[in-house]
Amino acid sequence: MKRVLSGQMGWQRWFLLLLALVAAGLLWGTPQLIEPYTGQQPWYESPALFPRLALALALLGGLGECLLRREAVDPSDSEELDSSAARMPLALAMLALFGVYMLAVPTLGYLSSSFLFLLAASRLLAMGWRTALLLALPVSLGLWAVFVLALKVSFGHGWLI
Repeated sequence: MKRVLSGQMGWQRWFLLLLALVAAGLLWGTPQLIEPYTGQQPWYESPALFPRLALALALLGGLGECLLRREAVDPSDSEELDSSAARMPLALAMLALFGVYMLAVPTLGYLSSSFLFLLAASRLLAMGWRTALLLALPVSLGLWAVFVLALKVSFGHGWLI
């Protein structure tokens, strides 16, 4: 792969640096953004644990990528995916389905809306009913266990679980 040396910071590096700084600010201000938040809980039981982990990852990723972009790749020698092979109607349908999922979580609850989203997404991707059910059930239960039980992320209380 041919590398082109860039002596000055391009807009991509400035943007990555800005995103890393925003992540750092949000990381610092997370306790003020979570209502209700009590500082008496241990860090591993805090509702701020998952947001802080995600923001720390975004901060480190932004800074790391900013450092890696000291050398820019020649666009003609890029290894990025070819977007001409994308199926845009399917991508837009999945995006719309995710929007419905985001609206359903507060109403139905995290576990039930995740199960329904995974089931609908699997069917949209032309999986059979059996495969869709075998995928949706354990994945939704696993995600619920990770986010609700282990990371203590509060999704509110919906009609269902």
